[in-house]
Amino acid sequence: MRQASILQPRDFDRCPNKYSKGHGHPPAGRRGETASRLALARSALARAALATGVAGSLALLPLAWAQGSVTRRRVPRLPSAKPPHHGWVPGTGEAIRVLAIGESTVSGIGLSRSDETVAATTARSLARLTGRPAAWRACGLTGATVRVGLHELVPRIVPTPADLIIVAFCVNDVAAYRSPAVFADDLAALVTAARNCVGNAAVVVGGVAPLDSFPALPWPLRTILGWRAAALQAAAERLTERLPRLVVERFSEPLAPDLFASDGFHPNRKAHMLWGERLATLALPLIESQDDRR
Repeated sequence: MRQASILQPRDFDRCPNKYSKGHGHPPAGRRGETASRLALARSALARAALATGVAGSLALLPLAWAQGSVTRRRVPRLPSAKPPHHGWVPGTGEAIRVLAIGESTVSGIGLSRSDETVAATTARSLARLTGRPAAWRACGLTGATVRVGLHELVPRIVPTPADLIIVAFCVNDVAAYRSPAVFADDLAALVTAARNCVGNAAVVVGGVAPLDSFPALPWPLRTILGWRAAALQAAAERLTERLPRLVVERFSEPLAPDLFASDGFHPNRKAHMLWGERLATLALPLIESQDDRR
């Protein structure tokens, strides 16, 4: 005979507590305490999940390395977008000046023209939202981690003022097994160095892509790298506590297959268009707050 659980649903119906229907509601203070405890519990569970993922990725490093080596040889190498890596979007009033610095997404791997990259699509979205003109420029290096960008890309930035800096690094730091703390420190150093070149611009840090949805990555490699991507994302989000006028993007759902280039690894034209719209929406409040202070 199937054993009944200690409390079947009908037991609850028979034994209403003092806050059940007809017996009032818990005091507001107690509801607030309960919500606070639930939030703390969720936060603790999230931290535990991230720590477990990082530990699992370290344990599976030999497998990730072997599968990654095979994948690198199998995935086709696509060229970067053709120059010029700067442009202008017409409008009325004072121009919004956009600088993008990052890895292959900024250099436009998988795209035919530079005006399809996230720097250009963000500028067009800002121009559409404000009616103002927008000038954009991109400084990208395929294969760069944040630290490589700090040492090799920042020195290339022309020291003219910018209103918005887009920082787009993630995949190479994930693949290089950079620790979350080091990743965040490198981002902070790069943002500070870039601002020293172009002024106290608003900053949007691109989200760490969910590598577990990349078509080119086989299982279990995509799962292992997905764990590390989640940990780097959490570390990047804490930058808002360290640096002013900065926001960090977060991918809320897996990337659909139709957002990838033919290599199954880099974002295609549609993805850059959607990405630019999202970054512009995140950046606009920061840009407008700076305009109000002028």
